[in-house]
Amino acid sequence: MAASPDHRPRVAAQRRESMRARLLDAGLATIVARGVAGTTIDEIISVAQVSRGTFYKYFDSVTSLASDLAHELAHELGHLFDPLVIELPDPALRVAIGTRMTLHFARQHPVIGGLIVKSGWPDVDQSHRFFEVVRRDIASGIRLKRFEPMPLEVAVNLVAGTIVGGVHSMLAGAARNYPEQATRRLLCGLGLGTAEAARLSAARLPRPVLPHEGMVARAIGPVAARPDQ
Repeated sequence: MAASPDHRPRVAAQRRESMRARLLDAGLATIVARGVAGTTIDEIISVAQVSRGTFYKYFDSVTSLASDLAHELAHELGHLFDPLVIELPDPALRVAIGTRMTLHFARQHPVIGGLIVKSGWPDVDQSHRFFEVVRRDIASGIRLKRFEPMPLEVAVNLVAGTIVGGVHSMLAGAARNYPEQATRRLLCGLGLGTAEAARLSAARLPRPVLPHEGMVARAIGPVAARPDQ
């Protein structure tokens, strides 16, 4: 007679993932109310109704929790924005629109912007969907000679630095047209001429339709999302 399978490892893994999600939700709720800088571990564990020891089994600080939240949000934003640009034939236009949408979205929703800033740049985790999309469009642009030949990671870091640094500047009160200015300079850095970079940086932006569930929905609440040009 075959031995019964031991489900304990699977059940334990599910419980760990459930507790991690519970702490992330509690952290997000607290950050939405108080901002990243105003959030403490005591507030998070109070919302999650767990002990401090439980918190430390998953995160070593509010910063590490915020970094994981930023990872989840970036992953969701990649899935939210990519369908709006994937059909565009020009990879340079895809990069331009994706960069501007992200910057405008972060300005419109400062909680998300604050988490992007806390994502750990320059050691930002580049394994999620957002960077998969960036790599795809950069690689296509280099292959089609829309961008200058360069190591792929150099080009990806140009995009990531423009976005993370741009969000930081906008949260500090940068000019309203900062996303367009930053995108134009990014495109020049990738090899486009000044006039074409300016044209692509002024292209009409699509309006993302917000999901009804997930980290992004919980971070911004019921506010409708649209680029604030």
